[in-house]
Amino acid sequence: MNSFKRPDAYWKKDVALFLNKRFALIIKLLYPMAIIVPVALSPIPPEFAAAVVGIVAVMAGTFGAGESLTVDLNDGILARVALTPLPPGRIVLELLLVNAVLDFLQLLPGLLIVLFIYGPEPVWALAALFSVFMTLMAANCIGVFIANFTSSPADVLLYAVVILLPLIYLSGFFRNQDPQGLLAVLRDFVPFAYMNDALREVFGAAAIGHGPPAIFAFPTLIVALMVLGIYRLGPRLLSVRV
Repeated sequence: MNSFKRPDAYWKKDVALFLNKRFALIIKLLYPMAIIVPVALSPIPPEFAAAVVGIVAVMAGTFGAGESLTVDLNDGILARVALTPLPPGRIVLELLLVNAVLDFLQLLPGLLIVLFIYGPEPVWALAALFSVFMTLMAANCIGVFIANFTSSPADVLLYAVVILLPLIYLSGFFRNQDPQGLLAVLRDFVPFAYMNDALREVFGAAAIGHGPPAIFAFPTLIVALMVLGIYRLGPRLLSVRV
């Protein structure tokens, strides 16, 4: 922990904030469990249990990255980071990956408890963990994308809701659980949908349409394209705004 007391790279700032305050770290690890574990133990239908866990992952990734960047923008930190010789795209990619890993570590204890309670097949357990991480990568991409167009943390929340609502609908968390035609095609392009399928299997409901091979392959391709887009937006994110 002490190695992160004085960050010498931008991405280490978030790691330092995550690790240095032990009480805050405990809270960060406990609050997802406080939502996930009661849901796992409750008698609600498995598809809705999967939806709740999925939305926790989506919200954690999107709001965390977007708010953090807008706060740093207002504090002038991004302007100073832009003066370093590192390529803007690399800085943004490091930030993206680190935030996704930190978000995953926050969710991991709750997810492991769910896997212990329900005991799914190993391939579905791995698919669930992998798809949650891919969802966090995608959600952080959305958060970084939003931060390119606003310097207000409040606006990040507003814009995130506007973007996430149709994606949550298409993913089939609560509605669109039997997609047909165009809705089925659109669902295949939303990375959250693959997490929803994996979590449904874990909780005991049948996946809507994707097996483990698709859950490992397609989110990887979709998130890779999203990351490429965020890489191209790096110079804009670090540019001076008036």
